[in-house]
Amino acid sequence: MTPDRVALERSSRINDAYDVVVVGAGPAGSAAAHTLARAGASVALLEKAHFPRDKSCGDGITAHAVEIVRAMGVELESFGRKATRTLGGLIGGPSGDTFAAEAPPDARGNPIECWVVPRLVFDEALARAAAAAGATLMEGATFTGLIRSDGAISGVEYSDASGARRIACKVVIGADGAHSAVARALSVSENPAPHLGYALRGYYSGVEGLSNKLEIYYYDRRTLPGYGWIFPAGDNLANVGIGIYVGELRRSKKKLRDLLEDFLADTPLVAARCREARPVGRVIGWPLPVSSARRPTVFDGAMLSGDAASLIDALTGEGIYTALVSGRSAARAALRGIAAGDVSQAMLRSHEIEWQRLAGGYLASGRLLKNLAKSALLLDLIVRRAAESAYYASRAIGYGLGTIDRRRALRSIVMKAIFNPSFFAFWRRPVVPAS
Repeated sequence: MTPDRVALERSSRINDAYDVVVVGAGPAGSAAAHTLARAGASVALLEKAHFPRDKSCGDGITAHAVEIVRAMGVELESFGRKATRTLGGLIGGPSGDTFAAEAPPDARGNPIECWVVPRLVFDEALARAAAAAGATLMEGATFTGLIRSDGAISGVEYSDASGARRIACKVVIGADGAHSAVARALSVSENPAPHLGYALRGYYSGVEGLSNKLEIYYYDRRTLPGYGWIFPAGDNLANVGIGIYVGELRRSKKKLRDLLEDFLADTPLVAARCREARPVGRVIGWPLPVSSARRPTVFDGAMLSGDAASLIDALTGEGIYTALVSGRSAARAALRGIAAGDVSQAMLRSHEIEWQRLAGGYLASGRLLKNLAKSALLLDLIVRRAAESAYYASRAIGYGLGTIDRRRALRSIVMKAIFNPSFFAFWRRPVVPAS
């Protein structure tokens, strides 16, 4: 037998078998694997890197995501100085005005808390939680293709340090990020430009005046609805970055790094605080496949979740919450399908139904609010009104964080436009940039 034939024979062998293979050990994949393992299913969790590994991100974990993380047994307080608990936010408008507030408390009167945890430690903690629940975590395992038998998905191919390998399974869950190889294997195209953004972030020391607020600045009229952020990241560091849609990036005729430097050097209330700021480590960019693309998420024998499903919030660029939600919903759909002996697209549709029920309104409202955020005039109005009213300020933060139904914000804007047009008399008043 020739060496090539020997290699082919080895690669065709099934090395193992599981109920479900989850590709990608980020928040979506780990949530899926954790849910499956807790329910008694056998699950392999493939991660192409080795932990600890970084993931470029704003690192913000919103309140509704915090609940899911705690349910997985991950206590954010256990990260010590590597994690920062935040209460509320500060928003800056294009004219330089700002307001700061906390979101309205929860039903029990408790403050709404969000966290900032570097993905270098956060993702590993979630993956280890899935492994502790019974999932088989395979690091250094790169997905290379789907196995099909009589047209149906029957497993995955991957490579690791020992070469090409194969796993038989009943369901595959693709949770492998914006450039999902599983999505490509399912013939799902990457997002076109109108449904794609980019972000660039770095960790900086020496940023003055950090507080327990998440700071967001709509700092440049030419790049709206893009914005810059400053998040406290523990150990006297700040996570600083900018996010922008592809269309605005092209029109700016600048590189992401140039836009980040503009944000740090030219934004009122930012430049003065960042005079002594210095980057710690590399500044990293990443794509943002937003939910407006409406990618399919359910197939015969397979599902997509998280960034692979294009479930990033169009307003804020946040994706951890929807990753966790869709990871769990994919796992539950897989469990139902396996129990019924039917993993067809129709049977797995409960995945899509569940994530849309839990996060669909949040994402849809974010898409509409994103379009409103293209207006510098409207943003300045919102910031000015919120600075004048603690009521509006608190709710504006709640809408941004998703702790208040965003559809209420949209209804409020429409009703005020119809019945209280004087609310929008902002442009008649001079705008004085903050000093």
